[in-house]
Amino acid sequence: MPRVFWVNSLERLAVLLAMLTVAALLLLLGRPSFTNASRPPRFGDPMLALQFARDVQDIDWILGDAPSPDREVMRVKQYADFAFITCYTALFLALSTLTIRKGGWRKVVGIIAAICGLVAGLFDVLENRAILNILDLPLRATTPAMIQAIRGPATAKWILAGVTVVLLSAALIRSPKTS
Repeated sequence: MPRVFWVNSLERLAVLLAMLTVAALLLLLGRPSFTNASRPPRFGDPMLALQFARDVQDIDWILGDAPSPDREVMRVKQYADFAFITCYTALFLALSTLTIRKGGWRKVVGIIAAICGLVAGLFDVLENRAILNILDLPLRATTPAMIQAIRGPATAKWILAGVTVVLLSAALIRSPKTS
């Protein structure tokens, strides 16, 4: 098979990582599914709703009391989320490296994007670990500190991931040549 001359190995890696990230996302969206008993108060998705739960009542609406089938579904989804985190963090780093190679102002933007993307992935791991910690606990044993251990990293993750996407978009989207 002939090589395409305009695609370097880092670009191929970025495309592969993008496909793996989409595949991991589809895996997260697939089975097992939450039961009809799961009624997130905000956001339609129980996984997203749990990231921003404010109190024990929110957790009760999302997961029910331990043990429950929704808690087991959440456990499976959290383990699959580790694969998604790995994929999107690697994608952020690959795209940041492509940005850095462009030089000029893009080099600085690429370094900042790489740092933001990596830290977003780390906050996502902290969030997942905090969620896994509450899955076996009954509602009465769930403390506000445990809920904040989920909410804090989740908020930081979403902010940093958004900043990373904006920075990479600004640096990688080609602007028309000016005369």
